[in-house]
Amino acid sequence: MIGMGIGAMRQGKFFEVFRFLGITSIIALALYYIPNYFFLENITAQHSAMIMEMVGMKATVWYQDGNVFVNQFDVQRMCTGIQVIAVFLGIIVALPRTAIKKKVLAFGVIAISVYLANIGRIVLEIWLLYNGVLPWSLAHYPTGLILGVFAVAFLVVVADHFMPAIGDIALSTFESVHKPNSSS
Repeated sequence: MIGMGIGAMRQGKFFEVFRFLGITSIIALALYYIPNYFFLENITAQHSAMIMEMVGMKATVWYQDGNVFVNQFDVQRMCTGIQVIAVFLGIIVALPRTAIKKKVLAFGVIAISVYLANIGRIVLEIWLLYNGVLPWSLAHYPTGLILGVFAVAFLVVVADHFMPAIGDIALSTFESVHKPNSSS
């Protein structure tokens, strides 16, 4: 009898996790695969150029064939941070039993933080290249990846601060997957 209770609880937890991941995935994929990100790419390029100018670097934004460039660098969808914003939006919307006000506040803080972090990353990568610190092959991918990992970790902490349900769901999911099935 006790074993059936544990099984039912695990089944309920499985459904909750499946629902959460489903909602998160649908929202994140829908937002990420909007066909035209020119507006976001353009403001990312404009703000990157503005910061570059503020720190003494020459920066020109220009356009060709529907693409936007800062100096010789093509600012693409991936440069905007939309992937991280889309995933966090999906996670935040899918959270059960969380007030809409908290969701809106957390998403706003995260989206602005991701956007500003990406502007800083773009400026830093170009600065590293222009100052001969790193070649583009190292300044762009590995440096951007390392900065991205730390930024996402920080954003998880921020999101958990605003909505502890994020950490609760992650922890309970981990525990339910890794807890041995006990019948006592």
